[in-house]
Amino acid sequence: MKLNTSGFDRFLRRPDDTVYAALIYGNDAGQVSECIAALKKTWLGKQADHFSETILSAGQLASSNGSLNDELAAYSLTNGPRSVHMKHPASEDIKAIISALKGFADGPPPVAHLLVEAGGLPPTSALRKTFEQAPAHAIAFACYPDKAGDVSAFSKKTLEAAGHSIEPAALDLLVASVPRDRRVLRLELEKLLCFMADRVGAKIGPDDISAVIAQAGEVSLDDLVYACTSGMAVEADIALQRALDAGQAPVMVARAIARHLVRLHEVVARAQAGGSVVSAMAKLRPPVFVMHRDRFARQANAWTPRRLQGALVKVVELERSLRSSQGAQTSRLGRFVLAISSTSH
Repeated sequence: MKLNTSGFDRFLRRPDDTVYAALIYGNDAGQVSECIAALKKTWLGKQADHFSETILSAGQLASSNGSLNDELAAYSLTNGPRSVHMKHPASEDIKAIISALKGFADGPPPVAHLLVEAGGLPPTSALRKTFEQAPAHAIAFACYPDKAGDVSAFSKKTLEAAGHSIEPAALDLLVASVPRDRRVLRLELEKLLCFMADRVGAKIGPDDISAVIAQAGEVSLDDLVYACTSGMAVEADIALQRALDAGQAPVMVARAIARHLVRLHEVVARAQAGGSVVSAMAKLRPPVFVMHRDRFARQANAWTPRRLQGALVKVVELERSLRSSQGAQTSRLGRFVLAISSTSH
């Protein structure tokens, strides 16, 4: 039986006693872990101990010469509820899981609950289809990465529950800075709440987010791109070194600068045609990040179409040379960044 988010939440609140098996899977590892923990609490209770569950890793069942049916038929030493947690099953484990579910379908239910944890599974996956198509005794729930709106809503709700409000610009920065992983998001929010602990009922601003949240890798590239195209040669050189130290490939840095120049050229061309910089920026997709709008507007007013076209020709030549040769990539990129940042003001 396939469950959506609201259906899974209802199951946690009012579990169906006929369901004894669950598949929790998806690309959001943090959300998968949280759902696994919530389901264990529902099935095992808050007082569960190490006698309450058996945890099996991929291939462990086959190497132990045991059977999944034996594990599911075993009672807890403390006579309480018990579960068998299969983590990321291998192909031989999947066969055992499917066989066990089919075997119990026509007979009495197993003693223990079966909880299967997996990563992303395609619709054609035999494991996924077995759980989704089970009539009543098994459930399947997929954990997909949160969308920006989901991250925003979850963050705002969490902060409000702790007595804080958050400025729209700060919320935008938070959403842009945290990777799409529910566990990471929750940890970052906990860090933020600790940081705000001595400011009861405060409104959280962008500076608070910048002081606490571990921002995604693209932020260091943003620092480089904006310094480079704002005529800040020293800052651009420092940001370039930070980006390279963080593992950014030179060709990806060149492409980031190229994308920014293309977007600037689009805005400047529209403004030259009779519109305003602000209205032209509003048409960009994706939109300019809220924390960068003022800087972007200043650059659009400073650059001319001719200078932008010349810079674009140079960055295209740079990217081509970086892709065709591995030698001295950092030096070539550094010379380009210095040249652009020295002529962009």
